[in-house]
Amino acid sequence: MKTKGLIQFAAVALLSVGLAACNNKNKQNGEQDVVPTDYLCLFQGTLPCGDCPGIETKVTFMPDSTAAITRLYLDSDGTSETEYGTWSYQDSTFVVKTSSNDSVPVQETLSFKVLPDEQIALIGEDNIVKSENVLLKKQPLTIKNFEGSYTQGGEEKDAYAQTLTIAAGENNEVLVTIAQTGGKGKGCEFTGKGRIINNQIEVDLQQVNPEMSSTMVIRPTNEGNGLNVFTSKFDERYDLMYFCGGGGSLAGDYIKK
Repeated sequence: MKTKGLIQFAAVALLSVGLAACNNKNKQNGEQDVVPTDYLCLFQGTLPCGDCPGIETKVTFMPDSTAAITRLYLDSDGTSETEYGTWSYQDSTFVVKTSSNDSVPVQETLSFKVLPDEQIALIGEDNIVKSENVLLKKQPLTIKNFEGSYTQGGEEKDAYAQTLTIAAGENNEVLVTIAQTGGKGKGCEFTGKGRIINNQIEVDLQQVNPEMSSTMVIRPTNEGNGLNVFTSKFDERYDLMYFCGGGGSLAGDYIKK
């Protein structure tokens, strides 16, 4: 399971470098096609889904030829999972090969056609561009969009509450702490480090507890007034109870103070 953490760390560590390249000019890469370095950025959109309203999709291409794809299935369990892989570029197309974090990894190859006006489109073997498969270039969130204190519960005086604190760490890391205030008995206590990828903070819980293989995901709430804490996979949500007493959990919405 340590392999997963190493892959994620290597991919995400260069994310800020990749985003800085968004304003660079194109350059030749040997005898390969000219890689449009202003497309080594974040792209976002909602792709079609056969049995749901759509799939909110974020794709980041990084200059070290790694990529990260995050999907959130609308009208589902609300989880958003990121898969990491590598990209190659040919015929104005980024070809991304990813491997899932499952016990038996699922391999996937996706092709994204480069379009004018800072757009890309997910295409199939027929190489046809469809409007519903277009993703737009977006400005990525930074630590300034996340840092601060957020509260869950504690509406009444001396009532139990949990406070989520986000702060900047070294080497583009994000410091995440959750602590209890008020109430009686043992509540939730958590300290970990994560990284921002595709507009959400991901914390590898294996770095906190070697027996875990899950990922904590922290992303802005739909209302825009706070952050939601959950796991990337619904079946792993109980791992967030490990850090709490009395049947509590780190999961839920935290409102900005």
